Amino acid sequence: MLKHSRLVFCTACIVIVILTCMAAGCTSPQTTPATAASPTATGEGNTIAIKNFAFVPTPLTVKSGTAITWTNQDSAPHTIVSDTGSPVPIVSDSLSTGASFTFTFTQPGTYTYHCSIHPSMKGTIVVQ
Repeated sequence: MLKHSRLVFCTACIVIVILTCMAAGCTSPQTTPATAASPTATGEGNTIAIKNFAFVPTPLTVKSGTAITWTNQDSAPHTIVSDTGSPVPIVSDSLSTGASFTFTFTQPGTYTYHCSIHPSMKGTIVVQ
């Protein structure tokens, strides 16, 4: 009976850790599933949160002429830097906690970007 109780306790602990990690936005780059439908934004005032060392949402689809504002909600500094091949280069200064960076997308195309401080942080914006 003691072995059974330990097994139930350990299983419950593992489930709690997994659910906590999922609620906090923890992901592994190797196991992140593809998004079935991309969030779509139309109009002004579109924002991307930088939190839990991730850009949220990503991907984001907007119309040409849309301004996007990234706001750092992490305790660590972050940057927004477009990848090679983006239609127009994007480079922000280092954003401390609470700081924002705004960029207006005037040229259609797919913009992939990352944080130069934390290169595993990646995002995509599709401009139509």
